[in-house]
Formats: sequence, C-alpha cells, structure tokens
Amino acid sequence: MLKEILFISYYFPPFSKILSIRAAEFTKRLVKNGYKIFVVSSKSNKNAHKDGELLRKVKSPMIKNTKVFNLSFAKEGFQSNIKKTTLYFEIFNLILFLYWVPLAFLASRKIIKKNNIKLIYVSAPPFFTLLLGYILKFSCKIPLIIEYRDPWSYNPYLKEIMTKSIENFYLKMEKRILKSADRIITISEGMKQFLLDNFPETRNKRIHAIPHGINIDDIEKITKRSNIPKEITFTFTGNLYGLRDLEPLIRIVSKSHELGKLNNISLNINIFGRYDSKHLTSLFKKYDVYKYFHLEGFVPRDVCLEEVLNSSLALHVGENLNYPTLSFKVFEYLSMRKKIVYIGRKESYTAKFLEKFGLGITLPINDHDLGLKRFEELIEGLKKQTFQTFISSDVLYKFTWDERTNDLIKIIDFF
Repeated sequence: MLKEILFISYYFPPFSKILSIRAAEFTKRLVKNGYKIFVVSSKSNKNAHKDGELLRKVKSPMIKNTKVFNLSFAKEGFQSNIKKTTLYFEIFNLILFLYWVPLAFLASRKIIKKNNIKLIYVSAPPFFTLLLGYILKFSCKIPLIIEYRDPWSYNPYLKEIMTKSIENFYLKMEKRILKSADRIITISEGMKQFLLDNFPETRNKRIHAIPHGINIDDIEKITKRSNIPKEITFTFTGNLYGLRDLEPLIRIVSKSHELGKLNNISLNINIFGRYDSKHLTSLFKKYDVYKYFHLEGFVPRDVCLEEVLNSSLALHVGENLNYPTLSFKVFEYLSMRKKIVYIGRKESYTAKFLEKFGLGITLPINDHDLGLKRFEELIEGLKKQTFQTFISSDVLYKFTWDERTNDLIKIIDFF
C-alpha cells in the first residue's frame, strides 16, 4: 500500500543548503521504496546557490513540492549585522519565520485534506518548522516525526544573542514540541545524547540517530587531475564563522616553517567558501604564511568536490567547543574518499568519530604542541607516501545514503 508523507523542510532543492541536500537524498529514496512525498518548503533563498543537479534528484511525479512565500535577503551580511544587537536580531527572526508558519500551515492543511497523509516529518533548523509540525499534529490528528540537525534552546551560537526572556520562551516551546513528537531523529549519536541529557521529555520517547550520508559513486562524475610530485594540498570548503577559527592551523604551519620542516615540499592550503578575508589576510601577514594559504572564494558544490578529490587531504575546521554533531562537510569529503585533517578540540565528537573509523587525523586546537607534532608527522608521512590518504569504498559503505534511508524506513513503517 502506498504511504503518503508530508515532508516539511524549509530548505529544499534547487537551493543547495545542507538541509536541502539531506531532504533530497531521503525523499528520492523514499519514493523508490513506494512512498509519495508532499514537500512544504520556502519559495526562495538568495543566500543559497541554485544547484540544477540537486533539483534533478527530486524530479519525480511522486514528489510534490509546495513552495510557500518567504522573505529572502540578498546578502548574508544583513543578518550578520543584526546579530550584533540582540533585540533587532529577535525582531528579525520573528519577521523572517512567524509569518511563514501560518502560510505554510494553510498549505500543509490543504495537502492533508486532499490526500491520505499518514505521517508528518519535520526537519529543522530553522526551528520554527518544528512549531509548524506541532500545530499540524494536533489540528489534523496525524503522527509527527521531528528531525534535529542542531541544538535549539541550548545552541551555543544562539545563547549569546538571545535575551533571557526569549531563551526561556524558546525552551518552553521546545519542551512542549519534544513531548508531543511520536518519534525524534537526530543527525548524530552525540546530538541524541545531548537531547537525552538536557530534556527529560525525551527519555521515554523513541529517539534515533540517523547521520548524514554519502554517495560513493559521486567520485565517478568528477574529473581527476594528475598529482604533482612533492606537492601537498589541503582543501577546505565551507564557511569560517563564529567559533570556527583557522588561526590554530596558521600558527602550526608558521612554526613548522620556522623549524624548517616544510623545506623541499610545495604545501598549499586552499580555502574555498565564505570567510572574513580581511581578518585571514591579517593573520597570514602576522605569521608570515602567505606562501602556504590561498583564499579561493565561494564556488559551487560540484567545484568544491572536484577540488577535494584532487587534493592530498580534505581540511575541516571545527568549532572551539565539543559540538554534539558532525558537520555535513565531513560526509562531503568522505564521498570523495579522502581522509580528513580536522582542526578542532581533541575530545570533540568529530575527533572521536574520525579516530574510531580511521578516517582522518585531528590537530587539536586546545593543545598546540601536540598539534604541531601531529602536523609534522603528517607532512613527513605524506612526503614519504607512508600516510594513506584514500579511503576504500568498503570502509565507506556503512555511511551511504542508502543505508541511512533503510534506517529511516524502519522508523516510518512503524506507523
């Protein structure tokens, strides 16, 4: 029997936000397994690159995407500036999402009335989508699954910009939503434990961790360039913001250069994405590492993957805290079968994940001497070609989207 699901994801193709990619990978596979998906998403997003290939993944008569009008600003900087003033940021958030919720509610209710919807699946952030799912569950009497990619009330980035009253309001709302959900899905075991530790409401719930996945066949679509002898390249693609700081690596490279450990090799650390170029340039000048670091700017996702494939190792810069999730970029890098140089705390969830499965090496930002030692050992291993940079498909199979979707179907089929 065909099952019909209402899938609420503010971000959906063609926009190449992380949540768009996750939603696309799941919905297209659910369709192959006999489901019909009705998506409710935002109509526009000027901050996201339009990805034609991503849109083609969800081009199916069994995926119906209803795009609800939303505000979309041309530059991310607008929101960044507002964040500097707490009150303005809160007003901005209310304007941005609170009007979208009633419009999306009307669109969702119309879909539910016209179709035999068996389940509501809501992905967040933005977290107001969870509120929408909560309202729909009780107004339409349909089971609700909610998906967490990041912490909400206890998010370290949000806590610094929210007033106490707003934080308490969000916390009460979050507790109520968690209590109402029929199932809870997180994108990591770390996030699952985070909810269990901080919300008693989840301890008698069925809560599951389904991380992001990879397509190990993506590598076949990318152009492989020939390697240059004695050239070592680390490639970062993404956003450097907040607690994602490149300075610990810059200091390590500077010290290694000073000690002569980088003689007779060509080391290139390429930075693709969005970042504060003025700040990074000043750091390159301060530590005299211009020759090693190259700011390449923002490029489309397919170009990023090609650059990772053709590098020696992928470079991932984590937060200066033990964040309970894995960045989507980790799985993007693994899809190119490249091991990862991780700049982050040595006790972090990401560091433990890479170590457990032998997928990379951590240069700890909270232990400079250990980071320097590991970096020099890594460079030596790459020079002598004793450090394996490539990951076999057999190792990666357990992380594929197909396996993740199988786990999701087991949950959905309960209803």
